[in-house]
Amino acid sequence: MQELLLGIYACSSAPERWPAALDLLCRHLSVVSAVVQMLDYSGGRLHPIWTVRDSYSTAHRHEHDRVFNNDSNPRLRIGGGDSPPAHAAITRDEEIFAPDSAELTEIQRRRRALHLGANLTGVIELAPGRVLALVLHRSAEADRPMGAEEEVLAAQLLPHLRQAVELGGQLRTAALKADLLMDAGEMLGAGMALCEDTGRLLWANSSARAILEESPAIRQIAGHVRAVQPSDGPPFRTLLARAAETLDHPLHVTLGRTTGDAIVQVLAMGARQPPTLAPRDARRTVALLLCEPGRPLNVSPVMVADLFGMSTAEARLTAGLCNGLSLGEYARQRGISEGTARIQLKRALAKTGCPRQAELVRRVCASLAVSLTRGYTGMTAPAASPSSTLPS
Repeated sequence: MQELLLGIYACSSAPERWPAALDLLCRHLSVVSAVVQMLDYSGGRLHPIWTVRDSYSTAHRHEHDRVFNNDSNPRLRIGGGDSPPAHAAITRDEEIFAPDSAELTEIQRRRRALHLGANLTGVIELAPGRVLALVLHRSAEADRPMGAEEEVLAAQLLPHLRQAVELGGQLRTAALKADLLMDAGEMLGAGMALCEDTGRLLWANSSARAILEESPAIRQIAGHVRAVQPSDGPPFRTLLARAAETLDHPLHVTLGRTTGDAIVQVLAMGARQPPTLAPRDARRTVALLLCEPGRPLNVSPVMVADLFGMSTAEARLTAGLCNGLSLGEYARQRGISEGTARIQLKRALAKTGCPRQAELVRRVCASLAVSLTRGYTGMTAPAASPSSTLPS
């Protein structure tokens, strides 16, 4: 059992291991086919939306799909009944369909066509309207019924299969969000980095790496993010320490004030870590957003308008300021008076709740980065619930 569980949970982070894990299950139960399916319920039917198979079933998947995974399969038809229980439900074709019924005769014919014998199917609920199924078949040549031993093992495995599938989904979502975070930073042209509260650098996008290599205000030194100016060292270290404790809003510091225009705006916020996953002595993680006034960003006026409810003129001005223009430069580019630009700025400040132009730029850049990383939405399971009729 332990070897089976190790194989199943390894699939959460390495989905390509599913065939090997199910091969092991086949050998353990003396079955020829082991398939795990996620199915949604709608329109009176179960619809497979995700399937993994053992090596034999994978090699014959086209034939199996043609014979079993189609709308005419009696196993996928849903009758009346309550939602499937949260605990495992185990059954066989001969227990679902009446003896000598057309449905059972059809199922047995399909099994023979695929050289499959006795079956055992376990179902467990994933969410309302969504179930996970483990479908086992013996070979036709070894056609003996599945006994109590197989039932017990299948019932024990189903909660672990559910947890492995859910963990795999969470890992894929986390990986997607990480990709979106990187894409967001690159799209904005903003430097985004993760470091420990000691400053040890964990990750940085290309814009952050460029800033840390070139800026006279902040650098990566011996694997750590450090303020270059001695007078900036204590405020920056304090920022990291305070940000590690502040998970709900970013903190800010400006580095390089003594060097004139060569400054870097740093926004920092603590990154949440599940306490069960972090060692007791683990360093806390801080997310950094690095902005140089002289380094243009790629802020879209359309995104600014949508996010803050600004007019086209207000959003265009705000994007110009975020992209490194001064108020006067923006006014000249647009062919408007500086007074008109100031009126637009005043309205933009009011809509973002910012007292000053510098705060406006910081808030817009940070908000756009967060908004871009939230571009992924998961599927919503159908509201209806299937009965315990079983899939292929």
